[in-house]
Amino acid sequence: MSSQGPKGELLGLLLLSGKTRGEDITNAVQIFNINKIVSIATDGARSMTGIHGGVTAILQKKINHEILTFHCIIHQEALCAQTFPAEIVEAMNLAIKIINSILAKALYHRQFKDFLEEIDRQFSDLLLHNKMRWLSRSNVL
Repeated sequence: MSSQGPKGELLGLLLLSGKTRGEDITNAVQIFNINKIVSIATDGARSMTGIHGGVTAILQKKINHEILTFHCIIHQEALCAQTFPAEIVEAMNLAIKIINSILAKALYHRQFKDFLEEIDRQFSDLLLHNKMRWLSRSNVL
């Protein structure tokens, strides 16, 4: 830990082939120094969070310190969005339609960016929302 507090880093990316049980994932991450792991963010899948066979449980047994586990906030937002009332979904779809129409034409986009600069807003641009990227929905609003 630095003098500025804890620092999050991406440990690495691994290609998993075949099964993705907790044991398989744990074996794959053993190439890293697992003693430096202090927390794990998961999507809540049993292979990650299972009491006996989940990655967090297995690693907890192998490491000499407690591991903090979190349910990934982005995944929580996506799950929450699935339960929105129809009125909110309708408003969200309208906002996305307006934003995408502004971004669709370069002239409109430039004019909108100039407008944002004129009124001295915190954000200087819009994010394009694509339904294929569920993560982008939270960035639009």
